[in-house]
Amino acid sequence: MNYLWKNKSTLYSIFYPIIGGSITYLLLLMAFNRVNELSESIFKAEWIICIFFAYLWNTSVVLLSKYIGKEIRILSNISEQIFYHVLGVILGSSLVLAIIISAYFYYLIDYSNFSSFSTEMYVFQGLFLFQTILYECTWWGNRLIELRNEEFSKQEIQRTEFISKEMRLFAEDANLPLLYETLETIIGLAYKDPDEAELYAERLAKVYRNTIQSRKEEFISLKEAFSITEEVGKLLQQSRSGGMKTSFSLNDKEAELLFPPIILPRLLVSIATDYIATPIQPLELNFYVENDALVVVAHSCNEKIENPDSLTEVIKSLEETLRIYTKTPIQRIKKGNQYLIKLPAFEADHESWKSDPNASVQPGDQSLFKSI
Repeated sequence: MNYLWKNKSTLYSIFYPIIGGSITYLLLLMAFNRVNELSESIFKAEWIICIFFAYLWNTSVVLLSKYIGKEIRILSNISEQIFYHVLGVILGSSLVLAIIISAYFYYLIDYSNFSSFSTEMYVFQGLFLFQTILYECTWWGNRLIELRNEEFSKQEIQRTEFISKEMRLFAEDANLPLLYETLETIIGLAYKDPDEAELYAERLAKVYRNTIQSRKEEFISLKEAFSITEEVGKLLQQSRSGGMKTSFSLNDKEAELLFPPIILPRLLVSIATDYIATPIQPLELNFYVENDALVVVAHSCNEKIENPDSLTEVIKSLEETLRIYTKTPIQRIKKGNQYLIKLPAFEADHESWKSDPNASVQPGDQSLFKSI
């Protein structure tokens, strides 16, 4: 499309001045009642002069429209942009044309004063003014179409971002890696022990009920977050034949801390996906809270040969979520044969944060919730 537009612009710059200059020449003959001269000879020097003037006029109009078009973009009102653009192009092209015509009559025709060619000047200016107005109508027609297309493009980008966000939220709610692994476990248990498969399915349903319920809340207590994560850990432990061990440490004061839901279960599943978890080489995870109110997830370094690296993507997503509430980053540290992942926890300014409607957290507002 850009290639075609450049070709059209080139054709316009070459051929329009010839056509416009020829029409201007004919109109001049009509204005001065000299049309009968065409019967004698069409090719006259005046016709070439009109084409030359048309080239200079066209060049000035194109350059002025581009320059003024860039300068007026600071104006938010489109009506003001149109007014100043049309006014600037008309005045600028008229000034350029007046200088060219004056130079022509003074230096080539040897007229001594302006009154000698004032009539020609006014006629030339009138004819080219009309062409300038036509050019401006065309220029602004194209410009308004471009602005409309840009608006449609922005709306489409926003719509795409919204759909992507909704799909990401759906994937977070569904926790698809957990769902796939547990369904495979249920299928295996259904052949081996149907009763055990039924119990496993009930535990899985309980996890998803708790997940959906907590998803409605912006924050839940850290005790609830650990409880949901522990249930997920039990499901994974059974699906990995006991190759995964989870432990949780939390005192009464730490249990009152607040934490966004779904984050810890997603983190647990992504760690289980990225690291070996077998009875021969078990994956050990420990969840606890440090003194500076950082939730710590410590896990062993049983790295796979082919690492799918889902944990990195999940941590990036969690950073985007937590960035709404705090500037404290997620830390990932290797300490000996363990990895430590540290996430900021929160506390409420008053105990009635859950029942008080005025205590809801808005994006970017940490007046009621603060990172300790």
